[in-house]
Amino acid sequence: MWMLNSRGRSLAVCGVPLLLLLGGCGDKLDCDSIETRNAVLRTVADDHRNPLVNYAAKNSAAPANADTAKPLYLLGERIVTTSVSADKRTLQCSGAISVSVGDTKASKEIDFTVQQASDGAVSVSVVPFQF
Repeated sequence: MWMLNSRGRSLAVCGVPLLLLLGGCGDKLDCDSIETRNAVLRTVADDHRNPLVNYAAKNSAAPANADTAKPLYLLGERIVTTSVSADKRTLQCSGAISVSVGDTKASKEIDFTVQQASDGAVSVSVVPFQF
């Protein structure tokens, strides 16, 4: 009986620091968080003058009105932090993005900034593509 209680207590004691550690993860800026990745993809997908998708669409054999001609965006697995501001509220980030339109895929390096305001709100801005 003592071993069961002792074991139960040790698991509870070990679990508290883990919960505290996980609870603090939301406050840290990260170039590669799910939220940041989604914001980058939304920004690029919402830009209808995006030269990357225009290139892929122009070179695709799929008809412009076909469902297969809808652009599908994908960020690469590796997103890196290229610089951090002195106050650690702004990150410069870089990674690869690709778009598939029909049978054509185009890829490009993408640079973006993640910034945390004093109220805790996080914003993401994408550097326009240069060709």
